[in-house]
Amino acid sequence: MRSVILTALVVCLTAACQAQEAVQADPAEEAVSAWRNVLPENLLLVETVHGPIAIEFNPAFAPNHVAQFRSLVRQKVYDGSRFYRVIDAFVAQGGLQEDELIEPHPVLENENDRPLSDAPFVPLGNADLFAPEVGHIDGFAVGRSQSLGQEWLLHCPGAFAMARDTGPDTGGTEFYIVLDAQRYLDRNLTVFGRVIDGMEHVQKLKRGDRAIESGVIQAPEVGDEILSMAIAADLDVVERPNYQVQAMPGAAFEAAKTAKRVREEDFFYRKPPEILDVCGFEVPVRFAPDVD
Repeated sequence: MRSVILTALVVCLTAACQAQEAVQADPAEEAVSAWRNVLPENLLLVETVHGPIAIEFNPAFAPNHVAQFRSLVRQKVYDGSRFYRVIDAFVAQGGLQEDELIEPHPVLENENDRPLSDAPFVPLGNADLFAPEVGHIDGFAVGRSQSLGQEWLLHCPGAFAMARDTGPDTGGTEFYIVLDAQRYLDRNLTVFGRVIDGMEHVQKLKRGDRAIESGVIQAPEVGDEILSMAIAADLDVVERPNYQVQAMPGAAFEAAKTAKRVREEDFFYRKPPEILDVCGFEVPVRFAPDVD
C-alpha cells in the first residue's frame, strides 16, 4: 500500500448542536440576509454505517481539487470504499487505499494557498499562534499574511482535505477529515471543504493504532465502509437537503462570535479571558426553513 502522508472534523457541527448556541440578532436581518444557501454543486453527501455526513466544497480556494473530487464521486469510485486510517484526535482518512486503485487517477498540483483576494474577510478579532491574521470567508476559517500576500484554509476540526505522499503535488484521491485542530499542517496540504453536518458520525469511525502502520487499520479488521457519496446537485430537488450557513459580515455573525468570546453566564464564577480560538468557533449552520 502506498505510504500516505495526511494534510489531513469538530465534535459538533450539526444543525441541532448549533441551534443550542442562540444568536441574538435583528429579526428582519435574520429572516432576509443573515444566512447564505449552500450551493447544491458544492454539497457532498456521504452515507456511512454510522449516519450521513454533509460537506461543503470550497472551489474558490481549491478549484482543481473540488473538480476532480466531484468527478470521482460521480464515477462512484468511493462507493464501498472505507475510512482505513483513523487516528483519535488527529484525522479520519478514507479513499481507495491500494496503489492499483489509486494510480489510474491524476495527481493534482497543490492548492494550499492563494493570493490575497477581495473576498469579504471577517477578522476573528484577536491574535493567532499560527498565522498573522485569521478570520472567516463564507463560513470557512482562513489564515492570511500581508507580507506573503497569501491566504489559506485552516486545518480546524471538520476540515476536508487531500492526503498525499511526500511530494507537495502527489495527492489526487485519498482524503481526510480533521478530528481535532492540526494547524501545523496549514499550507502543507490542500483543504478544499469542511463538514457542515454529521460530525458526530465522523467521530464514531473505527480507530486504528497510530503506533502500527501510522494508524492504518490492520487486517483482519477493516475500516468503516463508505456506503455512498453523491453531489446534491445530482439528486432530485425534493431529495436534496438544503443547508444554510450564517452570512458574513453581519450582525448575527458578530453576535455569535461575541457570545463565545465574552462569557457572561452565571456558570463562570471565574471569568475566562475574552479570547476566541478560530478552531474553537463553529460557524452556525442550519437547514433552510420551509417556504410557504
